[in-house]
Amino acid sequence: MTRLLFILLTGCGLIGCGQRAASPTTETAPSTALSAPQVSTSGYIKYWPGTLPIVISVPHDGAIMPPEIPDRTEGVTVRDTYSRALAEAIRAALIKKFGRAPHLIVCEISRKKVDCNRELAVATQGHPKAIQAWQEYHGCIDRAEQSVLAQTPHGLYLDIHSHGHPNKRIEIGYLLKPADLKLTDHELDTDATVRARSSIRQLGRLTPTGFAELVRGQTSLGGLLEARGLAAVPSPKQTLAAGEPYFNGAYDIAAHGSRDKAQLDGIQLEVPVQMRDTTEHRAATALALADALEVYFERHFRMKLTTDPVGR
Repeated sequence: MTRLLFILLTGCGLIGCGQRAASPTTETAPSTALSAPQVSTSGYIKYWPGTLPIVISVPHDGAIMPPEIPDRTEGVTVRDTYSRALAEAIRAALIKKFGRAPHLIVCEISRKKVDCNRELAVATQGHPKAIQAWQEYHGCIDRAEQSVLAQTPHGLYLDIHSHGHPNKRIEIGYLLKPADLKLTDHELDTDATVRARSSIRQLGRLTPTGFAELVRGQTSLGGLLEARGLAAVPSPKQTLAAGEPYFNGAYDIAAHGSRDKAQLDGIQLEVPVQMRDTTEHRAATALALADALEVYFERHFRMKLTTDPVGR
């Protein structure tokens, strides 16, 4: 009910991202450097509009600690270091490759104060200013989604995180549990309930491949990253051992992915430190992801990212 009310308020313009810049559809020849963003009313959320059918968000790399908002006393409060810098590198790589920018939304308030990747009550503990920042963050993602859908019927939402698990590979989350990933290809392809509980439910219906190929095949995001030198799970080369830690996704891709009828497909990317800790490592990760997304969109969305949808 809270989420429904929030969306209604956002649609009526009562909750927004704050001050507005030029319309995303007017962007031409973007620089790979970050231009001035739209800034939310609270000042804690920043939004860089784009024209690619890709929305990127960073909920957990904020450092601002407003004293008037009490520290959260439940849930995880660890910062996802370098995840913002990685998202910025991904944006730059996409601009360089396709001549157009993705949408980028960043939360700059510390996770100790608000967790934008959790449901409202846990995320904010009911503090009004924390609630405001949470609503602004998700409002900006909703606005970016609507901007994508105004130009093309499909798009992809990527939620960027970092992890410190022993196995140093990108963990790709679709809201599928480890037990789902142990199913055979035939079971993944024929059991519609598995696809229905994933954050790429809509893409699972759209792709000309089977669902197993989309999740862990050669042209899955994990498979494409592996082919470009980045270990990733699930993929043809990487599986989960029994009891192995794995982040399969949380609130952001549930709220903004296609499982719960949002119109973009959502994927959570948990990136190990070796792929995000230096400028060089971030650039290599971003380049591999940009290359992978080109093939991923052509194969599964049947869409060329080099094509400007306004000109179609």
